[in-house]
Amino acid sequence: MFKKVLVVEDLDSIGFGIAQMLKQEFSIKEIQHALYCDDAHLKFLRAEQDNEPFDLLITDLSFKSDHRENRISSGNELVKTLKLKEPSLKAIVYSIEDRSIKVKSLFNDYNIDAYVVKGRKGLKHLVDAIKSISKNKTYCSPDLQGFLGRPEAFEIEDYDIELLKQLSNGLNQKEISHLFKNKNIQPSGISSIEKRLNKLKLELNAKNVIQLVAISKDLGWL
Repeated sequence: MFKKVLVVEDLDSIGFGIAQMLKQEFSIKEIQHALYCDDAHLKFLRAEQDNEPFDLLITDLSFKSDHRENRISSGNELVKTLKLKEPSLKAIVYSIEDRSIKVKSLFNDYNIDAYVVKGRKGLKHLVDAIKSISKNKTYCSPDLQGFLGRPEAFEIEDYDIELLKQLSNGLNQKEISHLFKNKNIQPSGISSIEKRLNKLKLELNAKNVIQLVAISKDLGWL
């Protein structure tokens, strides 16, 4: 079982609840809490330097911004950074995010070990997640488990990434069409671009282009 845990959560009440659960359910005595990802990174580096590394990370995905500037601003970035330094570190994401495409990307692209949705049974599922990953198994909250072994009907393509990139640069469909023709990217017609944008908005449940770009950034595509 785990001996040293790093909890990264910007709400004290939730962080306290996680710490209490770790003590009561698993008798874990060494628990450190960070409100910011940058602070968590520093705690991790210090533990590595002292040859007393963390063996479990529990982190939220998003953190409320304030006056402080942070180099690492999201939980997925933190997981990626820490796992690059210590691949054996187990990582659980504990978040309100429940979009299956987002959660699947965390397993595929960020190598998380477990995903738990915050909710009425969140702490219970967190206990189940810890038990599961201690046996080198992955875990996902019950209401999201069904999608994990199922191939997605929608697959993002290089064309989509380029299209989203140009939208994030502020170009409209006519300007993107002109750019794609110059770069020999096909299809380059305005109608084809519009159809693909509508498909992306439908798949990502985005109401408009601004939300589509925001979701794409959140998924790590941009």
